[in-house]
Amino acid sequence: MSDDQVAKFDGKYDVVVYGTVCLDAIWRVERLAPPGGWAPILEEKKMIGGEASNTAVALSRWGLRVALVGNAIGDDDDGRLLRRLFARDAPEIDLRYIRTLPAAHTPYCVCIATPAGHRTMYGTGFDAMQCPTLTPELAQKSRFFTMDPNAWDPGLRAAEAAFAAGMLVTAMDYTRDAGVTGRAAINVTSRDHLGLDRSLDELAQTAAALRDQCGQTVIATCGAEGCFVAERNVAGAAVHFSAYAAPEVVDTTGAGDIFRAGLLFGQVQAWDLPRTVRFAAAAAALNCTAMGGWGGVRSLSETLAFESTGSPPS
Repeated sequence: MSDDQVAKFDGKYDVVVYGTVCLDAIWRVERLAPPGGWAPILEEKKMIGGEASNTAVALSRWGLRVALVGNAIGDDDDGRLLRRLFARDAPEIDLRYIRTLPAAHTPYCVCIATPAGHRTMYGTGFDAMQCPTLTPELAQKSRFFTMDPNAWDPGLRAAEAAFAAGMLVTAMDYTRDAGVTGRAAINVTSRDHLGLDRSLDELAQTAAALRDQCGQTVIATCGAEGCFVAERNVAGAAVHFSAYAAPEVVDTTGAGDIFRAGLLFGQVQAWDLPRTVRFAAAAAALNCTAMGGWGGVRSLSETLAFESTGSPPS
């Protein structure tokens, strides 16, 4: 990071995003090859990846000041490419908290997208992620914090530091930790984590039960079937919000990460929860129109227009 960039970020952040940073290789294919078979790659693209990175890119493109605090990357070819991609595609994100370590292996993920938008993922380097602490000094620079669960224990410690500093936490897929769910402003999780075999009724009941247990807001996302919101201090059943219909489904990679970004954006704007959820759902749907974890993120004006009308941006 240049001296000018450091100076630009020397104040407050809107959001601190903590978690996974990696290099993604996105393959668009006609079909998944059967065991021992073969299938052509129609399109390949290397991109900034990882749950934290995807969320941070969306927030920065909507005009928020974002600090990305993630795992170290290596001084290898993948790490150097990832740094160049950040400089080109996300120059507004503060990356000073992403260390480059010669001995580190840059996490790398292959995401294979089929015509229906479903994706299969293979990765390397995620088991030994080296994640930094969230320092009190950084925690005091923002009101909002979020983390993902890939590096579980470092994420827990970062959440503790965030809580201690009075930050409002949006926790992604930490619903099995009572200490997090009991203090996070929003606990968001998905059918992937709660159980792919669960019916919509079961997901609604789970969201409400988690809310009643922890006393905080719980959101369970269900992909194209929308999400269930069990709001803090609101008794009764979870409320269903329909998903927005993507103008075209190319790749669903990162839809949950962009949904989370929408939740954070709405909190920063002090919107009420229903408005925040609608914006998040609209942003997630638009992201499915292009390859990659943030490839379909649109401008704030386009996203707001889509949220309002449900019509594809021109």
